[in-house]
Amino acid sequence: MKWILRIIGIIVVLVVLAAALLYFLNEKGILKGPISDWVNNVKYDILSIFGHTKDMVHDMGNADNPVTDSINIP
Repeated sequence: MKWILRIIGIIVVLVVLAAALLYFLNEKGILKGPISDWVNNVKYDILSIFGHTKDMVHDMGNADNPVTDSINIP
C-alpha cells in the first residue's frame, strides 16, 4: 500500500511540474498554435473556477442562514 501511494504522489508531482512548465513556456511566448490555445483555455478555466468559488463563499458569508439559502437557490 505504501508503494502505491508513493507512486501516486510521484505522478501528481510530475503532472504539476509539467503543467507549470507549459504555463511558463506559454507566458514567455515559446508555445505556439493549438498547444498555446489549450494552455490559455485551461488557465482561464482555472481562474474562472477560482472566481466563482470566491463569489459563492462571499455570498454565503453575507446570508442570514447560509446553508438554507444555498440549498434554496434554484
